[in-house]
Amino acid sequence: MDDQVFEPVPIRYTGLFADSHLVDANHFGRSVASIARIGNDIVHLLFFAEIASPKRHKINFYVRPSKENGLLQEIIAVMNNGAMPMFHPILLKLGSVLVERIFDVVIKTALGRKTDAGMAMDKLHDLATQQMEFSREVHAGQMQDKAWMQGMIERLVAENRTPLRELPAPVGHSVRQLQIGAPQVGPMVDEPAAEVLRAREPLELGDTAEHQVFVEGVFKTNGACRLKLVPDDRIVSGKITDPALAMPSNVYTTALDRNLPLKVTAKPTLKNGVIHTLYVSDAKLADIDIVAG
Repeated sequence: MDDQVFEPVPIRYTGLFADSHLVDANHFGRSVASIARIGNDIVHLLFFAEIASPKRHKINFYVRPSKENGLLQEIIAVMNNGAMPMFHPILLKLGSVLVERIFDVVIKTALGRKTDAGMAMDKLHDLATQQMEFSREVHAGQMQDKAWMQGMIERLVAENRTPLRELPAPVGHSVRQLQIGAPQVGPMVDEPAAEVLRAREPLELGDTAEHQVFVEGVFKTNGACRLKLVPDDRIVSGKITDPALAMPSNVYTTALDRNLPLKVTAKPTLKNGVIHTLYVSDAKLADIDIVAG
């Protein structure tokens, strides 16, 4: 394609219906449209060193059909007028990787993961500074200025609140997670991250850790549950993503039926620094004596 600006950016949906190459049509449309909206802003920033209204965008993302080997989309950056201006070759070479890196910083910033966002920003900065042509000639070296880039990222997050809420639309419904760009480069959005992005109240994504809980109730059909935290004695919402939940006499229903404590591996969402929801990926029966102590 002559008017394609740089290599495609992959978007992969996995888990649940996506493993059978299916996804809820309404959620899918909202998700892809939101990724493209944010991506258009990122590309305009990269190529024109500014954040502008969509009417001023000279490059827009288009989407290709799913690959045959799974629910893998590709978004393609295309010039609106079909004529390729004289962009610096290094931008054309690194365009897709830079878009994926910036997406990673944007998502981690929106999730309240300050340390992770800082590390992602460092990787973006390193990519810009290691490429001598980029550091010397692209946007007068502005991409080397971390303070300038941080300001641009914060603006991207602030001006794309609605697309960020829509981006994970299928996650937790018809797919388990989505990956923008290559693994280890672009961001992965799983169910706890999706809850934070969708929230209209301030939430943050916590670290995966072990927690002692009692199961107060659970739906085997979708994994939704209520968990009592030990020793807080506080009940929170939960979601069990562990495939073991579907098995007969599993550890979760056993703990519920016999009122036994569990030691779960879970990733929390946080509200004001306190656990809001626990997403459980693994569990075993806890030592009753330790829990009681």
